[in-house]
Amino acid sequence: GVSRGTVDRVLNHRPGVNPETAARVRRIAEEVGYQPNIAGQLLAARKRDLRIAFLCCDTPDMVYFQDVLRAAREKAASLEAFGITVDFYLFREMTETAIAQTLDQVTADQPDGVALLPMNLPPMQRFIAAMEGRGTPMVFYNMDDQRAKRLCYVGCDYVQAGRLAAGLTALCTDRKGTVLLLTHYDLENGSYRERKQGFYQELTQYPQLKPFQEEAVVFQNGDCAQAVETVRRHPEINAVYIVNLGDFSICRSVYEAAGRPISIITNDLVPVQREMLRSGIISATMTQQPEVQGALPIQILSDYLLFEELPRAERIYTDLSIRIAQNM
Repeated sequence: GVSRGTVDRVLNHRPGVNPETAARVRRIAEEVGYQPNIAGQLLAARKRDLRIAFLCCDTPDMVYFQDVLRAAREKAASLEAFGITVDFYLFREMTETAIAQTLDQVTADQPDGVALLPMNLPPMQRFIAAMEGRGTPMVFYNMDDQRAKRLCYVGCDYVQAGRLAAGLTALCTDRKGTVLLLTHYDLENGSYRERKQGFYQELTQYPQLKPFQEEAVVFQNGDCAQAVETVRRHPEINAVYIVNLGDFSICRSVYEAAGRPISIITNDLVPVQREMLRSGIISATMTQQPEVQGALPIQILSDYLLFEELPRAERIYTDLSIRIAQNM
């Protein structure tokens, strides 16, 4: 037998091995079908491992990101053999102070690449500018900001999602009635604005289906009184599109407040939604592949850092899929 170091020198064409021993090692490698690990060779040439930072929300009212984070961790584990480490930075409080502290830590750690959702907050904008200044490649997921120098965006086409929601609303209401929009937290969120745009674009195709008002009623977790009261006091409302759902308790609150048949359309599909679909509280929902939003940004950054391979498109949209009680 020969040592592992000798085998490594032969397979990587380094000197210092007896010609007969080298020939024997190459013959055995050919017999077993050895293929060089290109990624490993590239990492060896860099003299150090690569580190990717994955930034994600992890709060009780952002349940959707649990599936994103799960997929990201699985992808990270699959890259460990290639000398790529993915460090996870979680936002457990959505205050500017807490977000800034987390971003300061990422900046100090000097990652080789970053996957993040570019929230429209001053500390996030400063962080993105700092990464641009360093030349650190970034991939945005779930939300986009085309003003930034990022490799690409991976996530939902929110305008198309809004159009699909309007079509579902029309199907559930026989194309007539009044639809109320609800959304969590505020009206400035990019996904809300784009979904609303697509929703109203498509709603023009159904002249007997009218919006209750232009903007959505905003609710907070634990405080949905205005949404509940609006549904209760306006019996003409026969459909509700909940754009951003918070902790999802709004669905049951609205359904119970209506006291009449009402169609509730939502986005995403977490365990609590499955139960509400089965029980008839939610009429239909649309998924946006959280598993892709978790895994693909890491893969794109890995390919870029290892092989200088650019993503296939500037905006990579995830598939929209309709779920009802019968096809979960």
